[in-house]
Amino acid sequence: MMVFRTLLLPFAFFIMHHCAAQGFSVTRLSEGTLLRTALPTAPFPAPQRAEGHDYGDEHYDDATHYRDSSVAIFIPKYLQAADSFDYIVHFHGWWNEIDSVLNTFDLIPQLTASGKNAILVVPQGPRKSPDSSGGKLEEPLAFKAFMSDVQQVMAQHLGLKEAPLRHIILSGHSGGYRVMSYILLQGGLDEAIKEVWLFDGLYGQLEKYAMWLERSKGRFINIYTPDGGTFETTLDLMNSLRGWDIQYKHIDDSNDVNPKIPEDGAVFWFTGLGHNEVLHARRYFYRLASTSRYLR
Repeated sequence: MMVFRTLLLPFAFFIMHHCAAQGFSVTRLSEGTLLRTALPTAPFPAPQRAEGHDYGDEHYDDATHYRDSSVAIFIPKYLQAADSFDYIVHFHGWWNEIDSVLNTFDLIPQLTASGKNAILVVPQGPRKSPDSSGGKLEEPLAFKAFMSDVQQVMAQHLGLKEAPLRHIILSGHSGGYRVMSYILLQGGLDEAIKEVWLFDGLYGQLEKYAMWLERSKGRFINIYTPDGGTFETTLDLMNSLRGWDIQYKHIDDSNDVNPKIPEDGAVFWFTGLGHNEVLHARRYFYRLASTSRYLR
């Protein structure tokens, strides 16, 4: 039986469901419903981390850091019935886990404040580890299989035969960039992915992001900081896009805390915020959701 930790969510109460296909827990929040499940298609466990991971002088073993297949799915209370659903899939960075991500960065309040009819999905990546690995989701068509499982859980919870997806937005902070790049390359849902949000996470894989920009014509938002380690790689990508004649826009909120956010194309957004502030200190997650023309 799965146990969902509610200590960080004091206004919630807990119910357990068992389903023929996937078991999931249900936590009622003031903003909506939080489902917690474990999926076989989640990033971990994964063969590439079967022996754990070494970083610096430390070893991060498989049992502690790479066995958690948890996935959180948040459904706003105002979600309207539809023949298809929009999903924001968020990937966390180093040293994190699902509970800390949801609570530290206020993802749920920011989504609900936007009023968008979207479902938030947060899979567990490397658990409390300095690691950007996407595990199984780096493999061809793995993201498509993962989202199929997510849709199955959604359908079971809502009492529907199916819960097909319409649009997907990929969101990631810091080390979440790597798995996102592989999903864009070979995840199997090219037509559905309409936007990519990077919160101070452009550390590499530039060619994968550039390729997606060239072929998708979707919205790409790269928020970068002066000290988060993404400044130079962001300049490199902008230089490459200029050389390839791919248009982009640049905004800067170091002096203006409320710049107008373009609704399409490539957008490079410089901020004076710190690396761990970019998701929530100025409610950037809310602002991107609010300005998305792909969310209803």
